[in-house]
Amino acid sequence: MDPVLDRVRAANPVTEAEFAGAADFDALVLPRRPRRRRRWLAVPALGTVVAALVLVPSSAPGASEILRRASVAVGDGILYAQSTAELRAADGEVDHYGTRRVWVRGDDAMRWVDDQGNEDVYAKGAGTAHRDGRTGEVEREPDASMVAGDIFRSVALLQSARAGDAVTLEGETTVDGRPAYVLRWTEQRGGPAIEQKLWIDRETYAPLRYTDHSRGRDVSGKPFDQTYVETVQEFRTLPDTPENRRLLELGG
Repeated sequence: MDPVLDRVRAANPVTEAEFAGAADFDALVLPRRPRRRRRWLAVPALGTVVAALVLVPSSAPGASEILRRASVAVGDGILYAQSTAELRAADGEVDHYGTRRVWVRGDDAMRWVDDQGNEDVYAKGAGTAHRDGRTGEVEREPDASMVAGDIFRSVALLQSARAGDAVTLEGETTVDGRPAYVLRWTEQRGGPAIEQKLWIDRETYAPLRYTDHSRGRDVSGKPFDQTYVETVQEFRTLPDTPENRRLLELGG
């Protein structure tokens, strides 16, 4: 664990009241531990990290409000996203998954296509179908289902936040030149805790990037420490018309 980053996280204001009046570094006080300016400034890389904290103005909306606006922004219809994804290991190794395009219509239908021509579709009541991009062969599983990726989860995250789950505003930054809010939460999926973040465009409230970080041991007992990163290249809502519904079909 990095003690410097732990102290930075501890200093992150999570409510407007805690950050009110903190117009400069001297006003920022660590909970339970006084801030030591000279000692902090002795760390070369810390300046950029601390600067990220003061980018959260006292007037910034909270996590629930950001998610509410994001839910309204996507609206009703068929969500479409084009993104790139990769898996980064702690030892520096990176697996690139290439580009994928995804269409999502609520929980009823979904289609996923990668840049190798592989294609997966799901329709409620009909199961899934997979087409091999190399051979063109189609394999169907009528009892299987698919779940949309986390970049489509603003509505579900809003419900979690309203239920009392800890979805917090970590700060503000930029993604490819776009100003963004950074939301953070942790999930337990039957194994090690997964630390997740979602970058949301500060102006349009569309998703810009998603990461999840997990570490532990795999089924063979081998330790792992990895981060999945998905960066959105395009995101929009299509009208839910018969023509656009065909985009959810195999080969659509």
